Amino acid sequence: MAPALIMICVYIIIIGLRPVNYRFGDTVNYAATYARTLPIFGEIDYHKEWLFALFRTWCRSMGFSVNVYFLIIEIGYLGLMFWAYKKALWENAWLAMLFGLSAFSVFTYGVNGIRNGLACSIVTLAIVFAAKDKNYFVTAVMCFLALGIHKSTLLPIAALVGALFFIKKPKIALMFWLVSVPLSLVAGGPISNFFMSMGFDDRAEAYMSGDNAKYGNFSHTGFRWDFLLYSAMPVWLIWYVQKCIDKKRESIGGGKTLEEEESGVYGAGLLADAQSMRVFNVISIVYLLTNAFWVMVIKAAFSNRFAYLSWFIYPLVLAYGVIRLHIWEDQDKKAGLILMAHMGFTMIMYFMGTLG
Repeated sequence: MAPALIMICVYIIIIGLRPVNYRFGDTVNYAATYARTLPIFGEIDYHKEWLFALFRTWCRSMGFSVNVYFLIIEIGYLGLMFWAYKKALWENAWLAMLFGLSAFSVFTYGVNGIRNGLACSIVTLAIVFAAKDKNYFVTAVMCFLALGIHKSTLLPIAALVGALFFIKKPKIALMFWLVSVPLSLVAGGPISNFFMSMGFDDRAEAYMSGDNAKYGNFSHTGFRWDFLLYSAMPVWLIWYVQKCIDKKRESIGGGKTLEEEESGVYGAGLLADAQSMRVFNVISIVYLLTNAFWVMVIKAAFSNRFAYLSWFIYPLVLAYGVIRLHIWEDQDKKAGLILMAHMGFTMIMYFMGTLG
């Protein structure tokens, strides 16, 4: 666990103490908002993202500089992520964090969409508490706090409710994701217009309509095949796990396993114990449902902001699948190859963005 903690601390310091510069996206805008914030708690609008406003006001009342303000946010963003990964994969937290820190969107939402990133880290922890411990009270409190930071987290929270109480098999969510791709290609425009006023993001209308002049050129419009390819990696892993479960079931003559009968968890006893399979099923379903939503609005300007509502759980799906489930005989080798591919895509996208 020590290596993972060292990685997190170094990363927090690097991005938490970053200079206030336009190279870091909305960092300048967040800094300007912080500078305008008065240390008066009575002026907070509790109808909006009240918790983040409360935190910002508290930082101002304490006299913290903008650098300290950003540093505290990064401690929450990456610290809560580390807590979630450690709780999910205790004995391999350092390896899980390699997946987490090398994800394509982690740096971006540590310096640009910092409210969204912080809120989604809280939701990540809520998902683990719900899936592993069935602690729904703690989960509900965390989801409430996440909404107080960024209301767009309503989407993954709704997907979590669906995964816990309505959709028990990843196969169903997998079919939904597969259908979302041709649906987006055929009717992406009308679907984007339908979701324009749903209120998942406080700038949703500008993103959807393409009125992005005041937000810079952070994303491109059109069907993003590169982002779809990136999003498909955990989808492939989830599909492959389902294929392995079916193969194992055939080898024992079909029917439910004893652990499935006792726990009601799909796949229990075939690739992992009931608790491990439950965690994987829940995080898989949440990812598939939220990513399918993004696929359907992929043609919208700044659709990457909607993509993060699924991408934040992306590395956890990969890490949990290749670390906890027994999929291959040479599991360590396959896990290393998947980690390299995961990091490789991030590096390719970075250099493409830099050169572009």
